[in-house]
Amino acid sequence: MLVITGIAGGLGSYLARTFAAEMPVVGTYHRSRPDFDPPLTGLYPVDVTSADSVAAFVEAARPHLSRIVLVNLAGVSLDGMGHKLAEATWDTVLDTNLKGTFLMCRALLPLMRAERWGRIVTVSSIVGQTGIPGTAAYASSKAGLFGLTRTLAAENAREGITANCLALGYFNAGMIQVIRPDLQDAIREKIPMRRFGEPEELAQALRFVIDCGYLTGSTISINGGLA
Repeated sequence: MLVITGIAGGLGSYLARTFAAEMPVVGTYHRSRPDFDPPLTGLYPVDVTSADSVAAFVEAARPHLSRIVLVNLAGVSLDGMGHKLAEATWDTVLDTNLKGTFLMCRALLPLMRAERWGRIVTVSSIVGQTGIPGTAAYASSKAGLFGLTRTLAAENAREGITANCLALGYFNAGMIQVIRPDLQDAIREKIPMRRFGEPEELAQALRFVIDCGYLTGSTISINGGLA
């Protein structure tokens, strides 16, 4: 069972459509309910920043939840220089990207541990590895996911559960779409491969992480060669 948070986004919707032919897919969205044809096993409105909302989702979806692969994709990016960043902006980004991931993991881990099998795949970002001016909140939230992943991996290694991170560069889907074309061109020039990633390349990495039971606590960078 593939559980994807942030399924309404470009990458989330792509993964849902791609994997629906291979396994049951359940997805969470926050505001806009996405449409899928054929329909998915389940779509649930969830505020990942709320423990009550996450718990309600798990209770509602429980009949479908078995051999869980949790893909943490829900996230927001709100820019601002550190010395000017509003506290409310910081809280929104950290609550969604980091706390939201923690709450989803905490809610589903007991089910995984009961089955002695599970996969946690958390999508982070090269921004959390390098730091880019204007991304204080986003970079901090994404960097925090590395530590959360390593800890959950260590805690659950003997329970048949793996936890890994995919640190993405720039892809032809999702948040890149809000960046001006001229800035996209500048970013592309800095990538050794001189192109953005394709969603299928994320799907390929996800299949590997799901299949490899000896891979845990790792961060895999998928960024076209960016250092």
